[in-house]
Amino acid sequence: MPQLDASTFLSQIFWLIVTFGILYFVIVRKALPSIGGAMEHRRSRIADDLDEAERLKASAEKTLAEYESTLAESRARAQKTVHEKKAAIAAELDEARMRIETELAAKIARAEAEVRASKEKALKELSGTIGDLTGEIVTRISGEKATEAELKKAVEKVLG
Repeated sequence: MPQLDASTFLSQIFWLIVTFGILYFVIVRKALPSIGGAMEHRRSRIADDLDEAERLKASAEKTLAEYESTLAESRARAQKTVHEKKAAIAAELDEARMRIETELAAKIARAEAEVRASKEKALKELSGTIGDLTGEIVTRISGEKATEAELKKAVEKVLG
């Protein structure tokens, strides 16, 4: 093997140093700066992304707080509206109930008056018939005929 020949060691070492020197120079001047730049670019991008994430998080928290505040206000307004509507409906129902009760009281009073009038009319008609019957009974039992004034007075006393 020619690499292991001791007479060529010096030239091999020379070219090894020259090759590694050129390789070192290329790496130091060309590759490392671009790798360093890429790493710095990546580091700054990560920092920018973290800053953006913090900004978005703060914005989201602010938006959430506004949403919750608006939601609470809306609920309060809705509850107020519900209470107002309940009160209005209750007032309307009370008014309608009072009106119906008044109408029913008037109808009951009219019905009672009609019943009283019918009762009085029936009693008048009945008192005449009772008077005639009483006269007949008195005549048959006693044989004497009672006067109409006496019969009327007796019927009124019984009927009250």
